[in-house]
Amino acid sequence: MAFDKNFAITAMYPAANAAYVIMGVPQPPLLLPVGYSLVGAIHADPTKAFAAMLQAHPDHQRMATATLAESSIFGFVAWNAAAQNAIVSIRGTQTIWDWLDDFDAAPTPFLPDPGAGLAHMGFQLVYLQIRDSIRQLITSGCPGVRDIWVTGHSLGAAVAILCALDVVRNYGLGIIPQLYTFAGPRPGDAVFQNTFNAAIGNCQRIVNFMDVVPQVPLPPLYEHVGNETLVNGGFKPLDVTYAHHLTTYLNGIQKMT
Repeated sequence: MAFDKNFAITAMYPAANAAYVIMGVPQPPLLLPVGYSLVGAIHADPTKAFAAMLQAHPDHQRMATATLAESSIFGFVAWNAAAQNAIVSIRGTQTIWDWLDDFDAAPTPFLPDPGAGLAHMGFQLVYLQIRDSIRQLITSGCPGVRDIWVTGHSLGAAVAILCALDVVRNYGLGIIPQLYTFAGPRPGDAVFQNTFNAAIGNCQRIVNFMDVVPQVPLPPLYEHVGNETLVNGGFKPLDVTYAHHLTTYLNGIQKMT
């Protein structure tokens, strides 16, 4: 399926941005895509990742710990009853420096489906903490769901990929999710890449020119999934985080012809 500029601007960008907004205390109003209402926030439960955390490389533990320290809320699930469509939106971190250096450890089996290949354990530790919350919000708050869109920015983009494959393998809904992600790093090895691409046909991965995050972790241990759309939202030579900002990505998409 081809990249849809208008859909990215009007639906996926607002959803990805709202995953950060919902962290606020007090929470400001969420600007959700038209037709969607909030089912609930995605909450982390560290006990769900306890066993895996004990076995994880220190770099992977640090990534999960830093992400949780910002907030126990990791995004939300929204629902369009008329279209029977759900959106799962997963946040990243407030600063990329909390986790950008923590990529040296080797990938490990994708825990929700070990036969699917190897995935980055740091991303998995984040996902394991929110996995049950996402599933509960979808199964109890989205009756008769027919389509699921998954999005995320930065680290949240990698976690969104793990979530989408888990939906296919383990949710029992008979639904193949579709994804639009922003600024995502590489999530797993070549086997994971092939497994994901065979299972999920529509994964649009948006990458801004000069953003460092989509360039890590390095191949051949890690590979990207889905289809890449390169945008040019701008960058600042003395501010390497500027090219990674979600608003910079919106600017790049809007400039597309």
